[in-house]
Amino acid sequence: MITKWLASVESLEEAKSLVEQLPHILDMKNPSEGALGALNHQTVTEIVNWINKGCLCSATVGDLPMQAEITSAAIRNMAETGVDYVKIGLFDEPGLIQCIQQLEPTIKSLSTPVIAVIFADQLPQQKLIPLLAKTGFAGVMLDTARKDGQGLLNHLSVEVLQQFVVEAKSAGMLCGLAGALRIEDIETLSPLQPDYLGFRSALCQQHHRTNRLDPELAKQIQNKLNAALPEVLAC
Repeated sequence: MITKWLASVESLEEAKSLVEQLPHILDMKNPSEGALGALNHQTVTEIVNWINKGCLCSATVGDLPMQAEITSAAIRNMAETGVDYVKIGLFDEPGLIQCIQQLEPTIKSLSTPVIAVIFADQLPQQKLIPLLAKTGFAGVMLDTARKDGQGLLNHLSVEVLQQFVVEAKSAGMLCGLAGALRIEDIETLSPLQPDYLGFRSALCQQHHRTNRLDPELAKQIQNKLNAALPEVLAC
């Protein structure tokens, strides 16, 4: 299985800068507004229209409280922009489980798949994947909530990440790994065979997530994934 990649952009200008090396998923979020800060709907729609099915698109709904009424409205509104996936963050706070359960009618009524994002540095005690699958989430990603230079592999071992991938796929869900990933992390994570690896800081100058994107780094990511493919096939 080929591991694909996701690139997070915050503007139409950034999206256009990747035109020569588009990711498999162009993800839209505002990095200055938190882990999953949301872009305004007009910007998301402009990017969706520009990409014109050149690759898949996703967008986050913001760092929201675990209240189903608020999250449900945000999911519906973002789905109207025409993205292929809507991503929502699941924060380890009171009301998390109830919120997930109450989102089921909204998620199952939409034609746009919804992806859950769980945070490696704030992992809930409960096993969420079975509940997420039952609720109708199409996929689940691991990310980091605190953008402090500590990446996914600083928080979770390769063994734990492998278990996460296996559990997600066994539940019939798409599976992604993100969280301040470096280009060098591809060699470690690609053999785990997630569906996607997500990048933001690795694409930016000085590897700072709020800096300008460097298209050459996008090419390096694709080249690394291509180079890792023989190792995956040998597993």
